[in-house]
Amino acid sequence: MPENPLIPDIAQRFDLDEAITMPENPKTRLEEVAGMVCDMPEVDQAAGSCSVCMESFGKSEEIARRVSCGHVYHHNCITNWLLNGNGDSCPLCRREISGRSMI
Repeated sequence: MPENPLIPDIAQRFDLDEAITMPENPKTRLEEVAGMVCDMPEVDQAAGSCSVCMESFGKSEEIARRVSCGHVYHHNCITNWLLNGNGDSCPLCRREISGRSMI
């Protein structure tokens, strides 16, 4: 069947789904997550271990942060968790988190 010049080849068609789901600007996401994590309360004497890296809080000199559901993570661990496409949810309970503690 001869190609119709008025109908574009399937490979050249506009993909509306792809256009709607354009990835966000990584720099903007980094700034958003950094601000959110910095707004989380610091925990001075955290007990137990970070469930992201499984390292004890006592062995690390890194700042521990409490997310809005009450779980505690290393600053870098929760930052990386949020940046790596895990949405804005707690690694343990999957509750939506924000920088402000609700406890």
